[in-house]
Amino acid sequence: MHKIANTIMKKSIIAAVLCLFQLTSYAQFGTFKKKAELEKFKDTRVVVVLMKDSSYNESILAAMEKYWNFTAAEYTPDTAMKKYLKGDYAFLLFSKSKGSKNKAKLCTSEEDFNGLVITRKFKRKILADDVIARAFCNNNIDTADWETEMIRGVQLLNNYFNYAIQMPSESNIAQVRMMNDYPSDKSLLLDKKLLVEDKQMELKGKEDGPALFDGEIEEVDRTEINRAIKEQNNNINYFMYVKDEKYCNKLVINATNSEVMYFDSTSPEKCKLNGSDLKSLKKIKDTAMKKNR
Repeated sequence: MHKIANTIMKKSIIAAVLCLFQLTSYAQFGTFKKKAELEKFKDTRVVVVLMKDSSYNESILAAMEKYWNFTAAEYTPDTAMKKYLKGDYAFLLFSKSKGSKNKAKLCTSEEDFNGLVITRKFKRKILADDVIARAFCNNNIDTADWETEMIRGVQLLNNYFNYAIQMPSESNIAQVRMMNDYPSDKSLLLDKKLLVEDKQMELKGKEDGPALFDGEIEEVDRTEINRAIKEQNNNINYFMYVKDEKYCNKLVINATNSEVMYFDSTSPEKCKLNGSDLKSLKKIKDTAMKKNR
């Protein structure tokens, strides 16, 4: 009896750990639980905080003005925050992860995260309880990368809010539910080329990437991916990963409007696109093809 009880207890602990892993790793795009909260947020003014980096500032300004439509927005330097101490505001900031090679003087997060963050309060170290929504950006961002990083980041945030508010029930808004089955149009995977940055794909032995994916894959310099994002090229999907202290988050994104096609969160040493990822992508494509018949 003791052995059976111990076995059941061990299984329960493992299940709890796995559940905690999912809740933590999938809590990436938004924290809303009720549609009423989203409706209220639509009336909130998002304050885009400009930092001491001209490339970041220019890029976030341009991306917000072109791709953000969920709320009103205004812009202010980080040295002029006094007037926002009271009022119905949210704040758009950039959080650098601990492993980031980004040299810009931006913010950090209590929960290690690399990318754009919308918060309830302005703090240079973003507290977990203040986070409203987040969007991944690359760990390594050079000056020339800011334009495309901000295009994708703003589009990801804007997509999250617009998708979440249209969900048929509040259970669909849950973080785990959204990221396990993100409600983007997966038919955007069909008949599109998949771009993977050089040295970011790892296949075993005789594994054939195009066969596993059932489509065209090309390894390219990041400038090719950046070009597709700037052009909003509907014929291109691309792979990216973002690493933090605990996880490596892997995404496949359509270059048009940054629609999420695939998301997986794994350990930091397993960042590269692998055969398992490609098989999962093929399953998503097969399901999308059946729906389109």
